[in-house]
Amino acid sequence: MGKIKSFFIGASLGTIAALLLAPKTGEQTRALVAEKATAVAGEAKDFGADVPGAVQGAVKTIQDKGSDFVKTASTKGQEIASDASSKVKSAADQVTGSAPAQPDDDLREKIEAARKRIAAQVMENAEASKAVEVEAEAAE
Repeated sequence: MGKIKSFFIGASLGTIAALLLAPKTGEQTRALVAEKATAVAGEAKDFGADVPGAVQGAVKTIQDKGSDFVKTASTKGQEIASDASSKVKSAADQVTGSAPAQPDDDLREKIEAARKRIAAQVMENAEASKAVEVEAEAAE
């Protein structure tokens, strides 16, 4: 807060000094300041009037590009799905023609055996981790 206050005090003192030491009279300086202020206000007004049109143009461009992207993505997605579907159908036809399907029970047994192996490995890792912690505590 102190820096901002100091800035405004310095700016005010600088403005006063500039007006007192200016080579032109006060009336000429005021006219010049008023002219510049009017010009800046006019430019700001023109800029403000142009902004809505520019924003609308940008929004329209974004909408058009987004719409094109969605159409392209949809078409590509349909092509990929169709291609994948035909490949799956072809593979299924080959499998059913060459080898009998395995029963679901056989597959479930394999999955269960894999789960048991993973659980055993997790337990083994946990015990090894505890052993390392105990050794570290003993070393301290």
